[in-house]
Amino acid sequence: MLFNKDLNGSRELYELSGTFQASADFRSIESELDSARNEVASVIGEEVMALAEQAYEADIPTEAQQLLANAVRKPVAYLAISRHARLNMLSHGETGRKIKTDDNEKVPFEWMVDRDDREMRERYYRAMDLLLEYLEKQGLAEWSRSGCGFRQRSSIVRSLAAMEEVYPADHSYYMYYKMLPVMLEVQNTRLAGLVGTDTVNAILAGSAGETVAATAVRYVVLHALVTAVKRWTLDAFPLSVSRRFSPTYQGNRASSAASLKEIEWYLGNLLEQATEAERDLVTAISGNPWKGARLVPDNDPRKKYFTV
Repeated sequence: MLFNKDLNGSRELYELSGTFQASADFRSIESELDSARNEVASVIGEEVMALAEQAYEADIPTEAQQLLANAVRKPVAYLAISRHARLNMLSHGETGRKIKTDDNEKVPFEWMVDRDDREMRERYYRAMDLLLEYLEKQGLAEWSRSGCGFRQRSSIVRSLAAMEEVYPADHSYYMYYKMLPVMLEVQNTRLAGLVGTDTVNAILAGSAGETVAATAVRYVVLHALVTAVKRWTLDAFPLSVSRRFSPTYQGNRASSAASLKEIEWYLGNLLEQATEAERDLVTAISGNPWKGARLVPDNDPRKKYFTV
């Protein structure tokens, strides 16, 4: 349990988010909290989630327990509130759906609802960034045993900083850990097929050389981005990342969705860079294929002919 320990769950949600009404019935959002809890647990692992729940339920929690519990509770709260808000716009009764209004309230325009939904989703992403950064810095054993911890140790892209040397992710830990499975897929298929498993293992062990390792990271990140954009919707990315796929955004169009043509244009650029990284990687491993070759043949002055 992450909320309502003292039967004051709505107040807790208000103190965490500043948006949920403290006077609201907690039961109306309870199911959304359970769903959001499971989604966050799928990222950080059940062991970490259980640790946070124990910290929240402690009678006299330590400072470390309070920090962990609040770090986990915030993204759960933001995600649940955003989902609850979408369902709460209409009331559902025996006579169908209705909108409740009075003299002091007006129904928002659709674009207002869309912007509010997007901003609430961004708050969830930012809370996940803080949570994942906290877990990474604390080095908890439960975190190391989680899926994220295992994938991080198995990847040649060992950190957010390593990924951002290739592609800016607005310092989003959520983006890094969401991309990790795709980067591992590229590493174990494309990269291993190109340079061999032994070379991949040497990169993981740190014995392949800085140039080879850096070029391999560039190759993996670029191909993983291409795969992710093809496979996911742009809503799966934080806005600061997804809007880069729209090369024409200006000013108040910063939140506009990229068109299919723009996405294809961006993918083409990424593929060109990935191809260049592939050439650089092959050269870094095998060396210059022309090194030592006789590019100009010896000339015999007795030969008086030439070919064209």
